[in-house]
Amino acid sequence: MAFNSVIFGQLAALTAAFCWALATLMYSKSSHHLSSAQLNMVKGLLASPLLFIGMWLFVDVSNLAWQSTPLLLLLLSGVIGITIGDTCYFSALRRLGPAHTILLEYLAPPLAAVIAWLALSEQLTWWEIVAAVVVITGVLLVLTERQPIAGVQINRAGLLFGVTAALCQAVGLVMAFYAFQNFSINPLQAAMLRLSAGTLVLTLALLIIRPKMLAQTWLAVQKTNKGVLLTAIILGTFLAIWLQQIAVAYVTPGIAQTLLSTAPLFMLSLNVVRGNRVSFRALLGTLVAMAGISLLFLR
Repeated sequence: MAFNSVIFGQLAALTAAFCWALATLMYSKSSHHLSSAQLNMVKGLLASPLLFIGMWLFVDVSNLAWQSTPLLLLLLSGVIGITIGDTCYFSALRRLGPAHTILLEYLAPPLAAVIAWLALSEQLTWWEIVAAVVVITGVLLVLTERQPIAGVQINRAGLLFGVTAALCQAVGLVMAFYAFQNFSINPLQAAMLRLSAGTLVLTLALLIIRPKMLAQTWLAVQKTNKGVLLTAIILGTFLAIWLQQIAVAYVTPGIAQTLLSTAPLFMLSLNVVRGNRVSFRALLGTLVAMAGISLLFLR
């Protein structure tokens, strides 16, 4: 593998992490007028066609696999990870703020390792157990601090939504992992299928529960800064996914995942730029959690 290609992949991973941190900040601003479910639906309705166009332009569609088993796995993982998981993520975002919410995503990889051990009989080594403990320790260092990050206090409902979002993401990751390991699936194809399925199920569910939801969502979008919302969707749900696939293509999965997990560090930096105080404990906890992710993937 050429040196320049490795650098390119590493830069892609870091840029994806920065895009996700910036998008989370923007989604937080857009959550004032849109409910968590509405924000998730709008995100999916706009990003799914973008991923489809990207797949059509940059992937040889004729060579894509469309077997029923991986297709069902990816669609179901989209319902769990996108319909439920992303809605919970946005619910946590409204209650905890972007810094705490994005930090809770660190729980997804160790949870995925445990789920894979329970459901797929994947080996769970002592190294992975230690890594998971390190991740949880780092997260707890931040969450148990009395000094709030960016002026946002911790509350139980927000924590519940954040942990549920991480759990749903972990379940979705394990299902997608199984599809990748046992079938020939293109990563961009998988991302498009998962997002489209999650968005479709969420939209249908909202229409059944509240038939006037689409009209209410349209009115809410009019009150939202549409430029901020559209930028968040392009950065976080389209460009970040694209860059993630580039990173995985050019560097090892462990290094790619570690670099992608720098998003909370970028979030802390953005808070400093915005003039918010970030304590040493918040920085230390984030670094400890990231170290745990590194141990998990670089073993």
